[in-house]
This record gives sequence, structure tokens and C-alpha cells, in this order.
Amino acid sequence: MSMIRHYYRNTHAIIFVYDVTNSATFDSLKKWIDESNINCLPDIPRILVGNKCDGIATVTTNVAQQFADQHNMPLFETSARLDSQCDNVEAIFITLAHKLKNQKPFLPVASTVKVNNTENAESSQKSSWCC
Repeated sequence: MSMIRHYYRNTHAIIFVYDVTNSATFDSLKKWIDESNINCLPDIPRILVGNKCDGIATVTTNVAQQFADQHNMPLFETSARLDSQCDNVEAIFITLAHKLKNQKPFLPVASTVKVNNTENAESSQKSSWCC
């Protein structure tokens, strides 16, 4: 179990991908979501993606949308084979970028310290010489 935590360390977003032509991949999503809930911050952006939508779907869009709604995630369906569906890949990452941008920063913003070392600056000016 300790190795699993290493995989989730510094995770800022999760994209859950399932195969619309293979219901077993969809059925395993609950396990992955539970695992991510244990190992990640609760408010990280999550997106659900149904892949291979060019094939014969065994997981309907309605079922996937209900699941996505239950887990507060947007749903996208895409295909690497169909040019018409490839645009959805771009939409997935644009959506994710917007979610990350609108989110609170994960790491505290470091405060800046201005150092004014006038003593060294004055001594370097005095010690400079020209040939």
C-alpha cells in the first residue's frame, strides 16, 4: 500500500479513462476513484473519459454521464481513430487547464525577501581601479 502513495504524490489532476466497448474497464472505475480519494487531496480536478467511441459501446453515454455526475466529474467521449472525435482530446486538456487555473495553489507561495547589501556594493566601488 505504501508504494501506491508514491504514485499519487504531487498529483494535481486525474483523468479516469475507460473503454466504452469493455464494461469491465468501466466497472473498475469505482475502485480507482476510491483509491484516489484515499491518496489525493479531495478537491483535485478529475475528468472521466470514455475511449474507443468508434466501436460498439457496451457502456452507454447515459450510464457514464450518471456515473460522472455522481462523482462530480465532466464526461468526455473520444476516439483515436475518428478525426471527428479527436477534437475531444483537446477539449479534455483545455477543460483540465481551466480547472487547474481556477483552483487554489497547491504549494504555498514563497514570500520574497529583498536583500540590499550596500556595504559590499560600496567596497567594490572603492576598490575598483583602472590601469
